[in-house]
Amino acid sequence: MTGKLSWLIARRFPVLFGVSEAMAQGFAGIRAYKLRAGLTILGVVMGIMTVTGMSSIVAGLNASMASQIQALGSSVIFIRPQAPGEHLSREESRRRKGLSHEEVQKLTGLPLIKAFSPLELLRIDTIKYGAQKIQDTTVIGTNSAYETVHDHFVARGRFLSEGDVERGSAVVVLGGDVADALFPFLDPVDKEITMDGRRFRVIGVLERKGRFLGQSRDNFLLIPIGSFQKKDPRFNFMVADLKPVAPERLDDAVEQVREGLRRARRIRYLDKDNFAVFTQDTFVDLYRQLTSGIYLVMIAISSIGLVVGGVGVMNIMLVSVTERTREIGVRKALGARKRDILWQFLTEAMTLTGAGGLLGIGIGGLAASLINTFSPFPAVLQPAWVGIAFFTSLGVGLGFGLWPAWKAASLDPIEALRYE
Repeated sequence: MTGKLSWLIARRFPVLFGVSEAMAQGFAGIRAYKLRAGLTILGVVMGIMTVTGMSSIVAGLNASMASQIQALGSSVIFIRPQAPGEHLSREESRRRKGLSHEEVQKLTGLPLIKAFSPLELLRIDTIKYGAQKIQDTTVIGTNSAYETVHDHFVARGRFLSEGDVERGSAVVVLGGDVADALFPFLDPVDKEITMDGRRFRVIGVLERKGRFLGQSRDNFLLIPIGSFQKKDPRFNFMVADLKPVAPERLDDAVEQVREGLRRARRIRYLDKDNFAVFTQDTFVDLYRQLTSGIYLVMIAISSIGLVVGGVGVMNIMLVSVTERTREIGVRKALGARKRDILWQFLTEAMTLTGAGGLLGIGIGGLAASLINTFSPFPAVLQPAWVGIAFFTSLGVGLGFGLWPAWKAASLDPIEALRYE
């Protein structure tokens, strides 16, 4: 019954039958010569494992980076003296400056801006509450719009109000890490801390945001802008974060802010900006540029393994052609065409490398799972890269099996039958 079924399949689907027969012979060779086949495809396994594992790690890092950037707040526009990744000469860096109070006032009223949060970066040496003291933290002067711009709300107490900013009140909102360090066993709300000897009353504690690029986003505190030092119109080292009226108007808002700041600074038409206006996409693009180098290293390493594996496949297929010379002669004598022999040996070579590719994908996927579970690095298996890895392994078999297959197909049937 089985023989009749095989005959019917061979008669109706000769190409499919030929492929299945060649794959069966390839797997039979792997089973018969396990050590030889294993050593032959070892390079392919290593190369595909590298592609699968490294692509999973890079994809995990990209996903983690995207979520961390999103945690900065949705559709945020940043005004800074310099954009991330921007390379400036020393003279150009010297010309860059932060925002002045007059510029902040002019930009606040722009029609496409929903919320404008100026940031006054302060240098505070020591922050204390009783015997507890911290020194390595960030102190930022800002306004009530900070909460809206960054989607960062208080977990306890209240946030800064417009009245606090107008009066320059000595109040402070703590990040989670600062609250833990100064008040390990107390509720900090309504307690007084000192910052370089000046007293500030705690009015709230911010919800936790976790880490960004390895740095804690909870190790800071916020005070009303101008409350620590006297407001000086000449002071110009503020930066700002903004939120547009709608996410779909983000690009228009960026252009409006840029034009508004150029007019405020009286920058001539042909002169370059002496500031930077950018969005979260800038961080994503910069990070992708950095990870593209990892992809290049991954491709280089995997290419070495694939070439080594391909040479091994070519070698084993040449040996197989020699061992099966009489078989090739018999097949040709029974009517097998040159292309039939060629396709048979190519399919066997691709079966070898395909098996190595599947094994490499399995090992790489397992390694990615272990890394994601037991290390600080996230790893996400990418179906697209799994497909690329598998078809690459088949391509190695096709490329390096071509010469042995051509050699087998070119054998003279009479000479092949005489071979001992």
